[in-house]
Amino acid sequence: MLNKIFRSYWDLPRNIHLLILMEFTLSLIHVAFILILNIFLRKQGFSDPEIASYNSLRFIGALAFALPLGIYIRRKKLKPLFILATLIVPLTSAIIIQSVQYKIVPMIQLAFLSWGFGMMLMRVCSLPFIIRTTTADNSSEALSMSAATWSLATIFSGVIISGLDWIGYLKIGEWIFIMDEQSTLWFITILGGCSIFFALMIKEDKQQHPERNDDLFSIHKSYDWSLIFKAISPLILISVGAGLTIPFVNLFFNSVFGFGANSFSLMGSVTALLVFIFSLLVPVLRKKYGYWLTIVVVQSLAICCLVVMAVMELYVDYSFALVVAVIAFIFRQPLMHMAHPASNELMMNYVGKKNQELISALSSSLWSASWFISAKLFEWLRLLDYRYYEIFLITAILYIIGVILFASLISEYETSEKIKSGGLLPLTDELTMD
Repeated sequence: MLNKIFRSYWDLPRNIHLLILMEFTLSLIHVAFILILNIFLRKQGFSDPEIASYNSLRFIGALAFALPLGIYIRRKKLKPLFILATLIVPLTSAIIIQSVQYKIVPMIQLAFLSWGFGMMLMRVCSLPFIIRTTTADNSSEALSMSAATWSLATIFSGVIISGLDWIGYLKIGEWIFIMDEQSTLWFITILGGCSIFFALMIKEDKQQHPERNDDLFSIHKSYDWSLIFKAISPLILISVGAGLTIPFVNLFFNSVFGFGANSFSLMGSVTALLVFIFSLLVPVLRKKYGYWLTIVVVQSLAICCLVVMAVMELYVDYSFALVVAVIAFIFRQPLMHMAHPASNELMMNYVGKKNQELISALSSSLWSASWFISAKLFEWLRLLDYRYYEIFLITAILYIIGVILFASLISEYETSEKIKSGGLLPLTDELTMD
């Protein structure tokens, strides 16, 4: 069985492998920023509301350009946009690091804004590229592998962060480099710059993207917007909820349990290993048990873990609180991430071929765009002295509503597939039968 699973991923097209490597190297930077940048900002004297404000700027680019970009890339070459992303992200990451060091607030804000735009280019274009490059037989594997790159990057980033912290310092000639958060972020940023080499090696078929003469003012006629809105509704709720939690979990463990960058990175690495394993199993589980297990059941279990982790803030004085919170965190993330490839596949199947490129772009971009709202909401709630567990419980409520909407979507899609296959007749047809 394991050999069959391995072979299914090994046999993916070369362009998919190059895309995965590009996503992985860029994700090293993204993950490192999530793991330790907030702690670096706090050590430089920035408050939680200020940190949340900077994080929110990452998503303004997605809010402004997501939909136009999703429309623009239809039948367009995506390689130039990948190359642009691999240039923007490392460059702006370097600017962020130095701007934080010298507390140049306008530069921090501008760099966060540009950094978010660069990451959006990659995220928005990845799913459409996968759709174009794969077939119905291997698209599930490609989507799962793409989702797994995040966890693999988390493992490597965590190992690098922990390893550099353990080393303590590097001496090169007369130069001594202390391996603090700033030096670590610099090291990973340089490593992530290798992504451009993978982007340059991607080869797109020139005949694959014929020219079109779409009228921008009648673009609404080119898509089934009601289907698209219904498909992305659960994603919007879940992404907004995630944005209230994921970027700030490190602050939660730092403030409540005293976790430093090294401890949180190690915990993140363990979690990411489980995410990686679970993500690769999704195609097998989806084909055997369907969307109900791989989306509704696993996300419901993830919500339970989130609630348990959150309420441990109320029991921080008890010895069991830390252990329970860590265990809940470690299992919440793999379970939640496990549903992403299956939910992406469900949404694309639900909207049909006509809308697949746009829904793929939106499913990536709206995730980032929603996090802008979440970051601003987190900033506002912290200013009102809301505790972390209260904010995380809001996330749980949004998750629950999102899962209910996904359940409705699955039911509607499976019913329509039965009708198409001849297993059921529409009610109108049944009533008119003799």
